[in-house]
Amino acid sequence: MDNLATLFSSKNLAAPSLGDLLQQRFIQLQQQQPKLRRREVAEQLQVPEAALIDSQCGVNSIRLEQSFADIIQQLPSLGYIMSLTRNDSAVHERKGSYEKVSIKGPMGLVINDDRKIDLRIFLNRWASGFAVQESITDGFRYSLQFFDQAGTAIQKIFLQSDSDADAYQALVEKFALADNDQQPLQFSDIAVEPSSVDTSHVDEEKLQKDWLAMTNVHQFFSLMKKYKVSREQAFSLVDDSLAQPIEPALIAELLQKIAATDLSIMCFVGNKGNIQIHTGTIQNVKKMGPWLNILDPEFNLHLLEDNVASAWVVRKPTVDGNITSVELYDAAGETILQLFGQRVEGEAENRRWRDMVETLLVGAAVA
Repeated sequence: MDNLATLFSSKNLAAPSLGDLLQQRFIQLQQQQPKLRRREVAEQLQVPEAALIDSQCGVNSIRLEQSFADIIQQLPSLGYIMSLTRNDSAVHERKGSYEKVSIKGPMGLVINDDRKIDLRIFLNRWASGFAVQESITDGFRYSLQFFDQAGTAIQKIFLQSDSDADAYQALVEKFALADNDQQPLQFSDIAVEPSSVDTSHVDEEKLQKDWLAMTNVHQFFSLMKKYKVSREQAFSLVDDSLAQPIEPALIAELLQKIAATDLSIMCFVGNKGNIQIHTGTIQNVKKMGPWLNILDPEFNLHLLEDNVASAWVVRKPTVDGNITSVELYDAAGETILQLFGQRVEGEAENRRWRDMVETLLVGAAVA
């Protein structure tokens, strides 16, 4: 990847936005707390993470055009990569390649036959993108990193040893924003819908009837819009046969049980701009400090357990029978992650998955 080092060194990488002052503050903090991750550095310096990237704080970066759909269409050329998607409480890392990319307006899909890179993309949230070079012990690490209007990371794509470095260079050269087109990045807060609203208007009996009438899990979104409720509010307004709370601590037990079998699951982690899905078995579940981790060769999950305010077992009717999920939420009502059993469209849910989830409910319900 020597040519990539030349690519970054040939660009004008002067900090264009917050400039020298931010770099000085960044260096001082790094000296005081060298193990901080960039997201944590951004929080302590009270700036968006994208501002650190744009201002060359600890990295060399090249800002990209806002042609996100076109960039995504080029990602299959990179070959084998690692895709990282996270929210405040969970980090989802999946290795594989982009193969089936479909973008229609603001919506994008990446669906791989072997389910390695599996994404649901919401392009209306994408605001800035960068090619990034970072120094590591044995050289440089290269990535593409994309951020929302608030400067919060949506997705990061890291090259691997057998990625196509020439394709990465060609992509960066094609979409690099010309120096004379670069304006300081502008960040804006993203309006957050309240997670808790008055539900006195909701006819609970009718909500439950409509829930039971669903024929596809995707109809649940329309159900929430119809009744003007959040996911957790919908859960709390129906009886336990459809949604039942469980102790969040049971998730570690569930993952350990799954890891001891060959059961294939689906693990969803997302943010406002991207949802990333792992489909397959899991093997290595470990607790490390406040984090509950899955540490497998091609899939890593890092769950900040202290942030899990509630956990639910949820059942959604479909034409193929009930689909069971385990869903985690933070204190603000934001979805942290969702777990399902792997299922082929048109077939019933895997009974082993359902039975394993049902064991969580035996004496485990919370008030």
